[in-house]
Amino acid sequence: MNKTNAIYELIKKYDAITIWGHALPDGDCYGCQIGLREIIRDSFPEKMVYAVGSGIPTLFQRLSPMDVVDEKTISESLAIIVDVSCLRRVEDQRVNKAAAFAKFDHHMFNPGEAFEHTSFVDADRVSCAEIIAEWAFENNLKVSRLAAEALYLGIATDSGQFKYFGTTPKTFETSGKLFALGVEPYTLMDLVYKEDASSVNFRSFLVKHARLDGNVVYCEIGPKDYLDNQISYERASGMVNSLSVFNSPVYALFAENGDGIIRVELRSNQGYPVQPTAMQFGGGGHLFAAGCTLYTGRGPKAIEVVKACNRIQKSEG
Repeated sequence: MNKTNAIYELIKKYDAITIWGHALPDGDCYGCQIGLREIIRDSFPEKMVYAVGSGIPTLFQRLSPMDVVDEKTISESLAIIVDVSCLRRVEDQRVNKAAAFAKFDHHMFNPGEAFEHTSFVDADRVSCAEIIAEWAFENNLKVSRLAAEALYLGIATDSGQFKYFGTTPKTFETSGKLFALGVEPYTLMDLVYKEDASSVNFRSFLVKHARLDGNVVYCEIGPKDYLDNQISYERASGMVNSLSVFNSPVYALFAENGDGIIRVELRSNQGYPVQPTAMQFGGGGHLFAAGCTLYTGRGPKAIEVVKACNRIQKSEG
């Protein structure tokens, strides 16, 4: 049985399905959760299907809010994790109480984070939403306009609106199928990328305070930096792409949350694989978009990550 059929058959066995994503969900994670939920609900109307987590509140009115689920339902459910490599990285750790597990993902395998359950993983895909959309089409499942918009959101955001490494002809083919179901890209992406004055000002702050070290442009920020600019930690720590305006092969953002935890985001839009470096510091991700966690006062420092990034050689692929 192939991977797509294995997950399909597993879904048929359970009356309750819960869908989970990673902490600080992005467009791909949220899009996968809502898109997959709607596909299963419409294809199996007798099942109880829930998307669990914080989601992206600014998109709730356009797409859908997340669901509230009690622990009894979770304990009887098939938990499907999306856009996340292992159970340890799931945002809501109640996931571990589920009866069974499955996974859709496009992250590269990290040693020590095995997922010993049914899974469909393709690290060559630019988004997890692309995988789920193809799975739905291959199994002739019902894909509503809402599901299509949610999955299109995931593909468009994780591909940087179809310009990041990993975008392939298949990405456009799958997106075209979703588009034909009623997706309105302009109004949807307008909600995603429209920024208020605080966000615009903070992007300028990041650019102004960025430093250059060899092939790496990076910025370190703390609570005073983003709170003084009326930006939340969750929002600020994900704004690494603001540094892409520099012509540097690798860019990095180090954001401290006020409790000694530093979220590190590494990117390259010039073919420098940052994922092995993220793994070196206990993290992971995609080949050209990855991250890890540091801690103030102990362990590696930001400058050590920067120096490691300077040792990255450009991919020949």
